[in-house]
Amino acid sequence: MPEHIVDLNDWQVDEWPSTPEGEERQKNQIEEMYRTLFEHPLVEAITTWDFKDGAWLKAPSGFVRLDNSPKPSYHMLKKLIHEEWSTNTEVTTDENGFATVEAFKGEYEISADGKSAAVSFTDDEQVVIKLG
Repeated sequence: MPEHIVDLNDWQVDEWPSTPEGEERQKNQIEEMYRTLFEHPLVEAITTWDFKDGAWLKAPSGFVRLDNSPKPSYHMLKKLIHEEWSTNTEVTTDENGFATVEAFKGEYEISADGKSAAVSFTDDEQVVIKLG
């Protein structure tokens, strides 16, 4: 940013292209931020301002480029949400029909023997589900 600019909103450029180096740095910084926030027990939501590049001062700050192609940060966040921070498991009940499942917070459908039930996992609480 030029020295004569005192307010970022006054800095207008004709073009602010995304670069491979910038996209890699963005991916790494977003991953660090999301991991830190996700692990903190007081964080309930994360809000981002730019999904697509160019939303603020034409900056390449989004998860997708101006042509809507996904950037490395998009793929990284998708992997975190749908793979690392997702629960998809099978368990076997004990002799009394009970099973312990550790899961991330969220809405799930649990099924056994052709029956199913919707369940919501919230904070560290025990949930008992009876199918049938």
